[in-house]
This record gives sequence, C-alpha cells and structure tokens, in this order.
Amino acid sequence: MQKPELDGGQRTLAGRVTAMIEGLGPADDHSDALPALRELTRDRLVLGDVLGDYLHQVMAGSQAGTISLWPVLELLRAAGADEERAAAKAAWLRTSPVTPPR
Repeated sequence: MQKPELDGGQRTLAGRVTAMIEGLGPADDHSDALPALRELTRDRLVLGDVLGDYLHQVMAGSQAGTISLWPVLELLRAAGADEERAAAKAAWLRTSPVTPPR
C-alpha cells in the first residue's frame, strides 16, 4: 500500500494541528478548541491525515486509550476532516512495516 502524501505546506500544518491537539491535554470535551483549530487550518486533507494518525492509535491501542482519544476524534471530525483520507492513512500505518513517528 502506498503512503498517502501531503505536500510540504500541508505536512507543516499537520504538525501544527498535532501539536495543538497534544497541548490540549486530557478532557472529556475539546469542542471549545474547534474555533482555534479552524483558524489554524480548514484543509480537509490535513485534518484527515491527522485524524488517520489518531484512528491508528485507537485501533492499535487499549480500550482506555480509545476512550481518552475519543474527544480528539470528535474534534477533528467536527473541524471537517476528510474521512477517506483518515481511513487511508490509518490503513497505511496499520500495514507499514515500521510505524513512523508522527
């Protein structure tokens, strides 16, 4: 399976989105972060790529990990993440020989 690619600017944005999400910390609801996320980017492919990273973590992780990541999944989906891109990225991560760092 071929890795879904982003261009350089999109990769930078994906890194910023991930950093923003990681900075949110644990919470039951991240909906208050939606305006800031949308201000950062509305690129559905970028958001979908990041969603794919988190979907992979959910699939590969424990039930507790899934529960803790649920607000992140909801936030990215509410922001308009491309679900097809997310599924492709998660599938690629699942089948790649070595999971690269995010």
